[in-house]
Amino acid sequence: MERIELLNPQIVIHQKALEQSLKILEEKILVLNDSNQRLLSLNENLSTQLKDVTNKLESKEKEYPNFLEPIQDIMYRISPEGKITYVSTAVKERIGYVEEEIIGRHFTDLVLPEYKEVLVTAYKKMIEEKIATNYHEFPVKARNGNVIWIGQTSRLLENDNLVAVVRDISDRKISEDLLSITKSRLASLITNLQKGVLVEDENMKIVLVNKLFCDIFNISDVPENLIGRNISDVARERKHLFKQPENYVLRTVKILDEKQIVVDEKLEMVDGHILLRNFIPIFLDNQYRGHFWEYTDITEQYTSQELIRKSEEKYRGILNNVEMGLVEVDNNQIIIRAYDRFCKMVGYTEEELVGKNAKLLFIPEEFEKISCEQQIERLKGNSSTYDLQLKRKDKSLIWSIISGVPILGENGEVVGSMGIHYDINERKLLVQELERAKQIAEDARQSEKQFLANMSHEIRTPLNAIIGMTHLLFDTFLSSQQHEYLDILKTSTNFLLGLVSDLLDMAKIESGKIEVHNHPFDLVALLKTTHRLFQIKIDNRPVEISLTIDESISGNYIGDNLILSKILLNIIGNAEKFTKKGCIDITVKLKNQIDELHWIEFKIKDTGNVIPTWDTDTVSPTIKQINAYDHKGMGLGLSITKQLVEIQGGNITVKSKEGVGTTFIFNLPYKKSENTVSSSTHTTQIAPKALNKCHILVAEDNLMNQKYISSLLNKWEINYTIVIDGSKAVEEAQKQLFDLILMDIQMPNMDGYEATNTIRNTENLNQKTPIIALTASAMPEQKIKAMEVGMNDFVTKPFTPNNLLNILQSFINP
Repeated sequence: MERIELLNPQIVIHQKALEQSLKILEEKILVLNDSNQRLLSLNENLSTQLKDVTNKLESKEKEYPNFLEPIQDIMYRISPEGKITYVSTAVKERIGYVEEEIIGRHFTDLVLPEYKEVLVTAYKKMIEEKIATNYHEFPVKARNGNVIWIGQTSRLLENDNLVAVVRDISDRKISEDLLSITKSRLASLITNLQKGVLVEDENMKIVLVNKLFCDIFNISDVPENLIGRNISDVARERKHLFKQPENYVLRTVKILDEKQIVVDEKLEMVDGHILLRNFIPIFLDNQYRGHFWEYTDITEQYTSQELIRKSEEKYRGILNNVEMGLVEVDNNQIIIRAYDRFCKMVGYTEEELVGKNAKLLFIPEEFEKISCEQQIERLKGNSSTYDLQLKRKDKSLIWSIISGVPILGENGEVVGSMGIHYDINERKLLVQELERAKQIAEDARQSEKQFLANMSHEIRTPLNAIIGMTHLLFDTFLSSQQHEYLDILKTSTNFLLGLVSDLLDMAKIESGKIEVHNHPFDLVALLKTTHRLFQIKIDNRPVEISLTIDESISGNYIGDNLILSKILLNIIGNAEKFTKKGCIDITVKLKNQIDELHWIEFKIKDTGNVIPTWDTDTVSPTIKQINAYDHKGMGLGLSITKQLVEIQGGNITVKSKEGVGTTFIFNLPYKKSENTVSSSTHTTQIAPKALNKCHILVAEDNLMNQKYISSLLNKWEINYTIVIDGSKAVEEAQKQLFDLILMDIQMPNMDGYEATNTIRNTENLNQKTPIIALTASAMPEQKIKAMEVGMNDFVTKPFTPNNLLNILQSFINP
């Protein structure tokens, strides 16, 4: 029906044009026939008049002017030489000349040049062949310059003179020209129309047909040869071309009998072609005058439409069954179409939605701004994706991801938009639950960080005093037994410090904030110290621990010795825990050298009893003891060993076999150092004499640490003032100028952060004085905060005397 509605205006236009053309044609034919009849009658009358005039002229030549005056047509006489010897007075009314201007002139003087020769030839022929009469039509130029068409009847007199009667036929010529132009245009239109066209008169005789009609019906004759034939005969002769030949003939006859307009009647041909047939009856003045047939080959168009239709059905089915709801709206957000899935999402039927405003129907108040912004983008021709809630029919809300795309018209203008909706209500609720869970986990993580920071402070503070006093004792005169006891004490405190460091390193690695500090160190000395440490720890157990170092490894290397020590303590400590008897072999060798990089291979092999399930890719701690009674814990360190190796650019692998043991192999790249590092780890450096004149403020609330720091400063002969909290430090800073301030972070009344901020931002003598944080926390956040409030550096507890002295030398300028 849509196609019929679209074609009806075209058919009406064709019909009106055809009716108008035929009406003009008929009118002109009638005028032409009337003119011809009048001319024939005139010729007969003129012939009679000419005979009478001739007879009278011969007898009463002097009386003929009075006789001819009443005649409205121009009459003139021509001599044998072609000269005009007489002309009637009508010449002035018809062409604007008076008699005196015409008489004596050649009869062709006023004739247009291209017609003169024809008239002269005819004139001579009449005289030579004694032709009584003839008739010619030709144009002449009037006195005012206009061209007038005349019809002239000539009669030959006995003395070879000619008498002619001339009538103005300009109106008839104009009608004939218009008729000719109309016929030519109509013929050209029909001939060049991309449709098969056939026109018949009221007697079913063909009067007009074009080439395409012949091609469609496989007619080999030229169109002109079909003129005059009956359409019924043609229909019967070509019925075999159609799938239902008899129905085609009967239907054609019925159409002719009913004389009603037929639009887009589909005909199927045997060869697969599809035709559309239109029939238009022609009525003039309510009289049936014939009909117009139109045949269009729509095979390609029909095939394309069928493909489109099937494709639309296919994809409409897909769209109705996928999990996405589609809705189409115009530029005013009025719903044009809603697909099944969308209707199910919002709880409406399509009939309830079409014609409604989508914004008013679905968008909650809190999402109106987003909806307006998206509508503006759509009118600009932009696509976008966003998510918001929609109101359902039952007033409930549903979360949806919406992909909005503009719909373009034939000229590229935006005529509407399509919203593709995906129901994410369950996912959104899950995300909200996950966000709440994440927040809970984040709170727990912050609590964990705070716990680690507090634990670090509580453990590192006494450790600082223990380790500090140990170092001070090493500077005294000791017996060999006392020296051994101090070594054991230092080893125990290092183990305790290692446990705290492992906890903090796990937090650092999780946050990606662990740092590598490269500097020269004695690799062989580090290996021997670690070996001796575990020899003391193993004591009298039936376990032998050996160390083999490649002879090519010597001197100092550049790297982070603390991280290397941690890796070795973690792996060897794990081997020591699970090896009840047997051996632990430590082998270190130079694997290869690439330019300046020395790749050192560390191999730790033990005979411990383990379950043969080990993740060699992640080196994760999945070891399980066979005998739960012997469970000693795997240690926190093993879980971060892989990260500690990889952040230095190395790699690590592990192999484990039940009943045999476990082998760790890790490789680290180091550069050789030309600097010499002292092998002594107990000797305290001597302070430069220049520092003796300095004055240092120490803010520390722990008495043991006060004793440790004061002992060191006394030993180095450096002046100092000790206060127990941050407020006292601020007071002292306002009283006197110091060369450096050592500021503990966690103190009562006022902590180190607040005290430093106050000193830096209030009027006092120490606004520019270097402030060094004494922190028992190794968390990166606290170190960053220390720098933000104005501290210059920090010393992490526990620290050695040399650590503190290096800081003093770095910041104090005597």
